Amino acid sequence: MLLKELETDVLVVGAGGAGLRAALEAARRGAKVLVLSKSAPGQPVTTSLIGGWATHRRPEEARSLFEDVLDEGNYVNDQDLAWAFATDVPWRVPELADLGVEMRLEVREEERVGVVRPIWRIVGPRGRLGEGLRAPLRRAAESAGAAFAEGVMVTRLLTSEGRVVGAVAIDPAGQRALAVRSKAVVLATGGASGLFLRSDNPEGTTGDGHALALRAGAELVDMEFQIFCVSPKQLCQIFSDNLDEESVLSSAVAHYTCGGVKIDPWGRTRVPGLYAAGEVAGGVFGSARLGGSAVADIVVFGCRAGLSAADEAKSAERVADASDQVAEEVRELERLLRARGRSPQDLKAELRSLMWRAVGPIRDEERLREAAKRVRELREAAAELSAPSLAELREAVEAKLMLDVAEAMTISALERRESRGSHWRIDYPRPRR
Repeated sequence: MLLKELETDVLVVGAGGAGLRAALEAARRGAKVLVLSKSAPGQPVTTSLIGGWATHRRPEEARSLFEDVLDEGNYVNDQDLAWAFATDVPWRVPELADLGVEMRLEVREEERVGVVRPIWRIVGPRGRLGEGLRAPLRRAAESAGAAFAEGVMVTRLLTSEGRVVGAVAIDPAGQRALAVRSKAVVLATGGASGLFLRSDNPEGTTGDGHALALRAGAELVDMEFQIFCVSPKQLCQIFSDNLDEESVLSSAVAHYTCGGVKIDPWGRTRVPGLYAAGEVAGGVFGSARLGGSAVADIVVFGCRAGLSAADEAKSAERVADASDQVAEEVRELERLLRARGRSPQDLKAELRSLMWRAVGPIRDEERLREAAKRVRELREAAAELSAPSLAELREAVEAKLMLDVAEAMTISALERRESRGSHWRIDYPRPRR
């Protein structure tokens, strides 16, 4: 396998809103920035813009926003993260207009409390509102000096002496692997709703960053909290004696992953050199998030992670060497190219069906235990996936990462023996006191 080596100060993994905002801030601080995106040019990468809403609050309303975030999250939230979010929203979201994002201020009733509030709405092409955010941020990041590589999937984070110092990726279009050495890495890979059979997210939203961070030694939090778009009528069915399970499962969709990589208010993980921002990070929203707050989240924590990663890169004396890990990962990728086992597409289809039936909107002990057992079996089968081309190799690596995230989500849902926020168990229908 051909190998190309690159070096940068800050490596950003993901080119959605959080990744672009992180890249822009890091480049503005003088860092050399490279952004790797799994999505090919023109494919959707920012999934938070179903309605195009973005939180609006005045600076004097930071306390009320903080309280609303905690209330919606059932106080499972990391309160330091929630406070950072609440204090930055009043100025970070309007700042988007200065970067070329077209927004208008509208009013909307918050269903949870019946309060009518102003809210920003991003303007974009019909059916592709994400472009209204992504395109201006991409232009701003490129103008600041950030470089981009698209259609490239990170397969492993590199570590040296307990620090993250880069990544290995595959570039199917270029028929090669990439080894990127860096002084800091920002994960901005989005959520994990693509683990489920039914989702309103782009297909590639499969939790890559969650798994990469976990393998590098970071922690995951709140992984049981996955938001599904379910109507009030269906929610009543879930907790009634008249459960129409097929009706619920055939019309609900996986929408937003509240759980993710554990970070501090500046996007730092417990692994030096590794940062996370946006939906890949957990803790901000607890068990559920306020409607319209996902865009605000990627803006606030994308900025914070980009700033702190650039500052860390400035203080680093050199880019550490991890050539032994690069060689090890390339050998594993080449082994997968030679393997002749189950197709990764087949495994992913089974996993998505399993997650939907057992870890989707309707959960109980029996299903979750069966799911945990089957995920372990699939992990064993994944050792010999068939990947005769680099395109297939990407599918195989993605399947392996999906299994890591599926296991974390299933075990977390099994251990939380209550219903709270977006986590609904029919055998434990009420929250613990």
